[in-house]
Amino acid sequence: MNKFTFAFFIAILFAFNSYGQKDTLSKKDKAALDSMIKNDEFLKMMNESKGSKVNIAVGIGNGTFSDHNKAVNATGETKKLVITPSLFYHHKSGFSVGIMPYITSDSLNSAVYQTGLSASYDYSGDVVDAGVSYTRYLSDKSKYNNNSLYQNDIFGYVKKSGGIIQPLLQLGFSNGNYKEWGYTYFKRPIIGDTILIKDSTTNKASYFSVTVGIEHDFSEYNLFSKNDELEINPSILINSGSDNISSTHTNKAYNNIIVLNRRKKFVSASNKFQLQSVAASLDMTYSIGKFYVQPSLYADYYLPSTTSKRLTAIYSLTVGLSF
Repeated sequence: MNKFTFAFFIAILFAFNSYGQKDTLSKKDKAALDSMIKNDEFLKMMNESKGSKVNIAVGIGNGTFSDHNKAVNATGETKKLVITPSLFYHHKSGFSVGIMPYITSDSLNSAVYQTGLSASYDYSGDVVDAGVSYTRYLSDKSKYNNNSLYQNDIFGYVKKSGGIIQPLLQLGFSNGNYKEWGYTYFKRPIIGDTILIKDSTTNKASYFSVTVGIEHDFSEYNLFSKNDELEINPSILINSGSDNISSTHTNKAYNNIIVLNRRKKFVSASNKFQLQSVAASLDMTYSIGKFYVQPSLYADYYLPSTTSKRLTAIYSLTVGLSF
């Protein structure tokens, strides 16, 4: 019998004894029980997890847009490598604030393409766990940057806190503005010929998602050391949502004739609220002392008809210190 189980057994006996005989343990017995609880490594980790802490970490992966919403990340560019150093303060009440720059392979020699300022609150109860977060992404809007589609990201979740099967619900909303450019063929209506012009667009983007699923939390303590812990969190998810991107041409060619001016603004992508994808997610955390490592894998299979690939994989690996 390990120390924690023995201490719990003694506490139960003490409770029944107090109720039935109105008696208490001796000072010597109390001191022994207190010593066992104070020296138990499992209880130490539980007590430490309830305190305030600072996390300093660096992550690497291919999630371009959001730190929380994996469904919106699956709609972005997944071939680029994203480096995300971060600094977060987690208060014992459940409130957290932090900063996270995003760096891609095409911006390593210049600057980060966006920086997330995040505030969140997480609640852990006996029946449900819940949380909500808001992230403001700062970027240079004068640059052409389709890596930073969204400047506002809101994410919330609620799930059953225990049991073999834990149902969950997630809601996400992201919106913002960005610029992009390219060469396009332009047909002049009066002359009738087609020319190749350099054109840019200013774009407004929004994405709303609703996710339902099931998951389970596995935890193991003292695997290789007296103060290490392994958490494994697999989940199966069904994503529904809607998205919209509206664009405006900036080339002066679209201002010359009224007929052309009608083509200046257009909707480049729009999907009504619908069932979008099924996904599987695996999150792991191994911690020993103040050090932790977090690998994560998210596989998303797109359901509606499309000419693009249906299966998208989002991965990340984060290492950090918590103190």
